[in-house]
Amino acid sequence: MKQYAVALMVLAGLALTGCAQTSAGDAGGPTSTPTVESTPTPTSADAITVGVDALVTMHDGESVTYPYTEPEPLIDFVAEITGLSPEGEDIPDPWGNGEVWGTKYTWEGITVSAMTDGGAGVRVTSKSIGGIPVATSPGIAVGSTSDEVVSTGGWETWNDGATHYFGVDPQPVEGTQSLSRPGEIGRAYIDVTTVDGVVTAIAAPANDYSDL
Repeated sequence: MKQYAVALMVLAGLALTGCAQTSAGDAGGPTSTPTVESTPTPTSADAITVGVDALVTMHDGESVTYPYTEPEPLIDFVAEITGLSPEGEDIPDPWGNGEVWGTKYTWEGITVSAMTDGGAGVRVTSKSIGGIPVATSPGIAVGSTSDEVVSTGGWETWNDGATHYFGVDPQPVEGTQSLSRPGEIGRAYIDVTTVDGVVTAIAAPANDYSDL
């Protein structure tokens, strides 16, 4: 089973397989969630970078950062570039206690999950969102190869034989301890999923110190 990673993505229903797999159903039944209302100023972006801490857009050499710690601007940004403001879907706790741990917003190619603790997570499954190309800072995108992931410093965190998961862009997190590297400081990273040697999803934030 997948022994560690991805607290936020697991809770958001973004995750992966093994013990990180959660049901889309809610034992207590979903509650009605209103459509996200967004009134941002017009956004121009030539590229979107998936980072460990934020999505970052670039336009004419200038960057705008959408931290995962601030879900509302992030949701507004995605709603604007896609032209769609979706209704949210409750994220049930993975233990079946009937609690709601957050709200998941899904567009074609990207999911943003806003948790009740104030954090957020993203999962990208397309090369572009709203016509804007999306990649990690080293250039890994949906459609890249496993060899390209490894060549940019990626390392495999787990596999089930067919699907492989890689970490990229690691950042140490003070005050944590890695569950996969005993005695070492924990690290946050971007999680990259590959099937048959091709990247199918990019998700952040992930880490190796949260055990679910």
